[in-house]
Amino acid sequence: MRRLNRIAWTIAGVLVLAGGCGGNLNFLSGGGAGNSSGGSASVSWVQFQDPREKGFTMEVPQGWTVKGGLFRLGYSDVRFMVDMQSPDGKVDVRIGDVAVPIYSLPAAPYHLKEGSVVDLGAEAQMIVAKYRTGPQFAVLYAQARFGNICKNPQADQADMQTAAPSSLPSQMQATQTSAGRIAVRCDASGGAAVAFAYAQTSLYGGLWMATSLDSYIATPDQASAAWNILLHCANSVQINPQWTAYQKQMEAEGLQYQVARQKQRMAELGQQVQQFEAQMRAMQEQVAGFEQRQGAEAAQVQGFDNGLVGITPTYDPITGEEQDVWTGPSNGYWVNGQGQVVNGSSAPPGGGWQQLQPGQ
Repeated sequence: MRRLNRIAWTIAGVLVLAGGCGGNLNFLSGGGAGNSSGGSASVSWVQFQDPREKGFTMEVPQGWTVKGGLFRLGYSDVRFMVDMQSPDGKVDVRIGDVAVPIYSLPAAPYHLKEGSVVDLGAEAQMIVAKYRTGPQFAVLYAQARFGNICKNPQADQADMQTAAPSSLPSQMQATQTSAGRIAVRCDASGGAAVAFAYAQTSLYGGLWMATSLDSYIATPDQASAAWNILLHCANSVQINPQWTAYQKQMEAEGLQYQVARQKQRMAELGQQVQQFEAQMRAMQEQVAGFEQRQGAEAAQVQGFDNGLVGITPTYDPITGEEQDVWTGPSNGYWVNGQGQVVNGSSAPPGGGWQQLQPGQ
């Protein structure tokens, strides 16, 4: 059943790309990337501030459930996500996504396999993947975000919006940038729904990332309002200048850390930096388990071009149960009776471990 739904999403994505609705756009940065009136005209707005680092503020609908902020996984690996759900649960709008990492292009001799992890310690965690254009990424991300809650997707030209949400500012100069979108009508648990995703990807030499990632799912009668709320929220983001200065300092410290790490002189950086590295490891583990802790959203990464999110599909040969695990440096994956999965070439000590088999 999961495979059939993947095929349906693939067909919907092909129809969108073939129809030219996911082509390159003249991307607008800053404010004013489109009219945010219409469906959001009756919405009252309140200010949401990043609860972790006070890095930004954003206007959000009053009375909605709002979660997110900046998630720091390293000196240079800071991820943005704000998820907003309407009081009646019929609309969910998301700006950014903490589960989407920075990507490193495949390169010899060590990082050739798509989906493998580039571990830079407390600096950043990257996934090896070929560059995907904005249109390609939008289709893949939509399948990831909505694939398990949005059945029988059909390409929806009527809800294919033309404006572009604002992106966060970047100090780097991209060598290639493109943007695209996908809208589908589908069957959700509460009835008919419209799912939409917009993505801009940018290539920076050997690295690339989704520099803008916006999505929503709503009942058909609320789709227009959901879009206008998404646009308003994205265009209202204000970066705290003090946080910008702080981030520059963090990147400078990250460079020192990486030089010392490469030379294996971590002791020179002192106990404080080592504590920071431990904190970043903890946050990385927290984000790695993000999808599993989201209840109904636990399976949203299934079907997303596995190389992009560092996922390896497996199954338990005893129970036949399919299980997606986070890609590790070794080819072996082992599970115990508590459901704990360990990556390694051989079984962990202590007994009670069963090797998972490669899935499809």
